[in-house]
Amino acid sequence: MTSNCSFLVAGICALPLTLAACGGSSETTITPEGTHHTYVVSKASVPATDPQVREFGLDLGAKTSATPDGTLDNALGSTLSALAALNFDIQGTITTAVDTGSIILLLDFQTKDFTNASASGLAVKLGTGPTPAACSSPTDTVCRHHLDGSASFKIATDSPNDPAIAGKVVNGTFTGGPGDLTLQIAIGSATAPIKLDLLHARAKVTGISDTGITSAIVGGLVLQTDLMTSIGPAIQTQIVGILDRDCKGARTPPTCGCTAGTTGATVVGALDGDISAADKNCVITTEEVLGFPVVKALLQPDSCSMDTCAKADALGIGIKVEAVKATF
Repeated sequence: MTSNCSFLVAGICALPLTLAACGGSSETTITPEGTHHTYVVSKASVPATDPQVREFGLDLGAKTSATPDGTLDNALGSTLSALAALNFDIQGTITTAVDTGSIILLLDFQTKDFTNASASGLAVKLGTGPTPAACSSPTDTVCRHHLDGSASFKIATDSPNDPAIAGKVVNGTFTGGPGDLTLQIAIGSATAPIKLDLLHARAKVTGISDTGITSAIVGGLVLQTDLMTSIGPAIQTQIVGILDRDCKGARTPPTCGCTAGTTGATVVGALDGDISAADKNCVITTEEVLGFPVVKALLQPDSCSMDTCAKADALGIGIKVEAVKATF
């Protein structure tokens, strides 16, 4: 990948999911023009239902080429939705990360006009040092003081400085890409961000004004190798915490000491030994997480990460964010 940029959610970061992002080259030669309008992401969402999988999906290309084929791509989003059905509080974690400033995603939208413009661009950077601080004190359970529309931020030292995703604004909707993005997420109790390089990334933004953005859908392709080395292990780490919380009894099959009706009981029942009965040992491995029949069926590559492919080699993901005015 020739350009990187940290993107949930959010900058993007969460799973509990946390996210972050940045742009790459455009499909046609467009150089953004006009005023730079700057924002901070105030809400980041990943798909938790089938309707949201479709709502957050973008056409990221075909199975054997980079050419859009009219199909919405969001296979990884479908997987996150399936995990939510297993009581993984993915969205709750993302929301907390944004509210408390664990994820600070800064958006720079350049345009001559919010309604119609032939050369606009969206860049995303990772932020730090909000003024005011996200939380007023260690006992502040609401936080979000940095999301009041008047806060200032610093750009993080590790934030990529990639070109904006370029495109046009038509009747109030910006459509840009393709480019390269880096999606940054954090799952469960993990604090270190997980970076996923997104290829053929695109953006669709509506409700744009100087004071905020009501909807920005950003999507891109994740290579299957990144899924195995980053997402799977992070989910497995979250499961360890869930079992420690919900399974206080003896860790022996089949219940593994989990209290009936808890998320831990659901996870053990679904994942422990799902690949081989011989592995039913109350220890959930990354292979068992990704090999769960529902998850495995969804984790099938649906797009081509290169100009052309013999077969699909990547999975699409789309997220949705909202933003308020900020300076950086």
